[in-house]
Amino acid sequence: MKKISIITSLILLAILIGCKTKELTPEQQAKAKEYAEKIKNRNFTFHATSAQPMSGRTVNLNYDYYLKVKNDTIIANLPYYGRSYVAPINPRDISIDFTSTNFNYSDTKKKDGSYEIKIEPLDITNRENVGISILLRISPSGYGTLNALPTNRQNISFYGTID
Repeated sequence: MKKISIITSLILLAILIGCKTKELTPEQQAKAKEYAEKIKNRNFTFHATSAQPMSGRTVNLNYDYYLKVKNDTIIANLPYYGRSYVAPINPRDISIDFTSTNFNYSDTKKKDGSYEIKIEPLDITNRENVGISILLRISPSGYGTLNALPTNRQNISFYGTID
């Protein structure tokens, strides 16, 4: 009985040590502050390194696909892999490729220091991208997850870094 209580105590101690919140180093804090400033000023670029369609495998991207956020402009150049519910007029228009100057933009800082940014372009005329919403989550270390939520196609997620 005594052995069981000692083993249980050791396991609980190991769990508590493993659950300790991770402190950011001064270098990581400086980077997190830099990313926060870029998000606040709406001046950053998300570089996609991989794509995850709803139905399919992860696709590693070796070309510079991006979502640029400038103060008054959103520029997207992202590939699309997945199912489309509406046939494109031009098969070359299947990518998520647009420039918007009229959009809804909201950012929220989470408790863990990450940001959640929601972008809804309002002036897209390309039939494949009309009504698209973009949800971007940025960690304090500069990694991001972008979820593209088109109305005429399946959702797709992109993983990458912020610059």
